[in-house]
Amino acid sequence: MLLKYQLPRVYENILPREILNFSPDEQKATCDSCAMSRPRHRGKIHYREDLKCCTFHPFLPNYMVGALFKEESSTEAHRIFRDKIARREYALPIGMVAPVKYQVAFNQRQEGDFGQREEWLCPYYNKEKQNCNVWRNRGVVCTTFFCKSSYGKAGLKFWEKMSSYLWYVELALLEEALVMLDFSPRQIMTLLDYHNRFEGTVAEKKSWVMPESKAKELWNGYYEDQESFYKKCHDVVVNMDKKAFHELIGEQGQALEEDLFSFLPHMVKEK
Repeated sequence: MLLKYQLPRVYENILPREILNFSPDEQKATCDSCAMSRPRHRGKIHYREDLKCCTFHPFLPNYMVGALFKEESSTEAHRIFRDKIARREYALPIGMVAPVKYQVAFNQRQEGDFGQREEWLCPYYNKEKQNCNVWRNRGVVCTTFFCKSSYGKAGLKFWEKMSSYLWYVELALLEEALVMLDFSPRQIMTLLDYHNRFEGTVAEKKSWVMPESKAKELWNGYYEDQESFYKKCHDVVVNMDKKAFHELIGEQGQALEEDLFSFLPHMVKEK
């Protein structure tokens, strides 16, 4: 299947055709049948079959949240997002962020914790169907994580490079949306400090939610209608053309692209 159909839809009109038309055939690691659960996987580190690699709270950038709010069929995602917004559970202008309490615990995990701790299960995981409620608009980590690759070490390296590239793209796009909606560079930097935290204040590590006063300060006047804000972020990204996108990612983003292109010939399946 072409990457175009494996990546979130928002990227279909802006990413280079070399990426969109590439078709990796990964069969060792599938989401429906966990390759890291027993008895399929006999290594020391393994995952529970009912949890898989979903013991992780992913970051969803603002424009991806907007895409999901616009998608009428994503009713369960809408419910989860609205609950997070109502509780002030780190629904921020940069996107849906894991609570700092969760981030600190996850980033201080021990060997063997991942794939085993049910209390870390992704909030977007559908327990009944054992699949994802935000799959077609998922974040970078979930898009590029493969525990095993049909292409061996080259495949794992490819997904590592894809992750670096998409993370850079994701950051550039979410920041552009914030700039277009009147957030200052200082405000954006403050917001980004809530992503991937290894430490937190005493108050942050005690609560899953954010004080209302702090949330209102961070939302820069959009606090009362966050759902519409996320949709506006999606509008900024979805209306971008390839020329504007390449100008936005600049030399560093284009260098990551070229590095990814140069690696494609190495993607040869193991026999």
